[in-house]
Amino acid sequence: MIELFGAEGTSEYRVAVMVRNALEALWPGVSTTPHEQDDIRIAVSTKLAGYKVQDIDIVLAGRLARQRYFRPTRVIRGSSGNRLNAQPILVESFVIAIEVKDHADNFVRIIDDQVEVRYSRDGSLKWKSATDQNVSQMHAVKDYLADMHVDVFARRCMVFPSLASITAPSAVATGFNGHQLLTAASTSSRLLERRGQGVLSAGRRENMERVLAAPIFRVTIPTRLDRERMERLMSINPAVDEVLATLGVGTVFVRGYGGTGKTVLILQAAWKIFRQEGKRSLILTYNHALAADMRRLTALMNIPASVEEGGIRIGTVMSFLYKWFARLHLIDGDELDYARYPELCASAVEMFCEGAVRRDDIEEIVASDPDAFDFDQIFVDEGQDWPEGETALLKELYSPTRLCVADGVDQLTRGQRANWKSGLPREACKTLPLPTCLRLKRNLSLFVDALAKVTGMGWEAEPNPAAGGGEVIVLCRPYGQAKDLHDEIVAALHADGNSAVDMLFCVPPTRVNEAGGRRDSDMARLLEGWGQPCWDGVDPRSRLDFPRSADKARVVQYASCRGLEGWTVVLDGFDEFLDWAARQKLKIELTEEEHEGFVDLGMAAEREAWQWGMVALTRPIDTLVIQLADKESHFSRQLIDMVSNFPDFARLVE
Repeated sequence: MIELFGAEGTSEYRVAVMVRNALEALWPGVSTTPHEQDDIRIAVSTKLAGYKVQDIDIVLAGRLARQRYFRPTRVIRGSSGNRLNAQPILVESFVIAIEVKDHADNFVRIIDDQVEVRYSRDGSLKWKSATDQNVSQMHAVKDYLADMHVDVFARRCMVFPSLASITAPSAVATGFNGHQLLTAASTSSRLLERRGQGVLSAGRRENMERVLAAPIFRVTIPTRLDRERMERLMSINPAVDEVLATLGVGTVFVRGYGGTGKTVLILQAAWKIFRQEGKRSLILTYNHALAADMRRLTALMNIPASVEEGGIRIGTVMSFLYKWFARLHLIDGDELDYARYPELCASAVEMFCEGAVRRDDIEEIVASDPDAFDFDQIFVDEGQDWPEGETALLKELYSPTRLCVADGVDQLTRGQRANWKSGLPREACKTLPLPTCLRLKRNLSLFVDALAKVTGMGWEAEPNPAAGGGEVIVLCRPYGQAKDLHDEIVAALHADGNSAVDMLFCVPPTRVNEAGGRRDSDMARLLEGWGQPCWDGVDPRSRLDFPRSADKARVVQYASCRGLEGWTVVLDGFDEFLDWAARQKLKIELTEEEHEGFVDLGMAAEREAWQWGMVALTRPIDTLVIQLADKESHFSRQLIDMVSNFPDFARLVE
């Protein structure tokens, strides 16, 4: 059996069809044999979030039960160094990263065994090693599988469908057959030998079964909410034009409270400059769960992130800057000592100030690794929360005229407010306010606005007149004892045309477990016990990939919920989390601003808790469930009192 997974109509999909046809011609009938006998899967335009190379054109994996062979069309050597061309090669299994290059003859050159391609994205022509890119793709696939605890031997090859022929050993041209394809993949590393017989094998059968069950070999089907987000991304928005009119001549600041559409706006801007100009944008956030959410959306829309095509790459700021630290020789290789992060940011900025690093040095680094560093525009999410060292360094690495910064106004969770405008001419900064709450339905917006006023928060956003409705439920017993309520909100979710992935559960750190280097949440355990699969984002490994199944509910810690949204949002142990946040503030000193405002530590702690709370309360679109651990606690009483003010759409469940 051969199965293809991916969106049709692309060059990569057309090559995937060529791969399928070549294998079918090589082994007649292999496309229709049972999975137990032959299982070959082809994933097209695969995104591997969180790895050095995130876009893999084609991942080809197969496990064969019958004796299948191919005849080498080039010299292939075995583990002993012997040539294995005298007889056919036995094929047992394979995992191959395939890079597709549509370049014409004059845009391809071969130096020794290296294939280089020429590309132009900003008007200038540059050469880039397609071979190095393919090697990185192969390692990304292997690392992705290793993170799933699957140990296999991965291979690679390149396909040039616009070339009549190519001499590079690990590449094939148009009209390739199965012998040529498997030969190209086999030349990248030596083959196994058994009594002089060459064997193409990726690993043990049980490991290959796990490879073929990997999420990349599943079709990610968009939910109704996904489709709405996709349509929103492609919709006409005058604010996007205002952003793009300033980029290139100044820095843009998109300013609004939670739920006003800042993240959507920067995605829209990045999408538009890709579609119209082929530009490549980087969206930076420090929230891994949000990065996974945005990657799901770009994957559903099949938006690339490559140097040649342009597109959108989603990254986390610390991971991105650590790559720069390595290139600036501040750390060794892949060293990730996060305790040194502020010091490293300051050291990098100092290198610029003292002239130890100049603009031509930066350009040389970018040219040496364009996949990692070559971006036309940089979009910063939740920029108000970036420490000073990060903001200063990013402005040194990339011109401020390339920056668009989303400012969440009062949503500070990492420290004092960032000053992005420091050192920038006033006329070079443009602020675009977003006054309307676009996420929350009207009732939810009214509830959050009233609560913000009572608790002294500054959250202000005009209710969206086009989004009526919304329900608030305050639950005063453990969620595990409210299966009836859970079934009710799930039924309503499905009745509205949504899927499980459109539910978001937020949990406090006190309800997260850690064992054997892995984390899971009490909520995920509960839901899975009820038969509801989960994407448990409390585990860092889970956050490397986005939820590829619409049947999985999302679970994250409160600290990771910013920027996310759900049709239905459950805030588990909300008062417990607010109490935890307040206690964290009590452990540290007041800021200079708080001292000057004559704020005592107790007031500052309560404000800190509600700042976090407002982030969580602005995640839902339609239904908000707030579960309280102790209905007599200070924070719980504030919420319960608020319910009585909105009897038409808010209710208490005891």
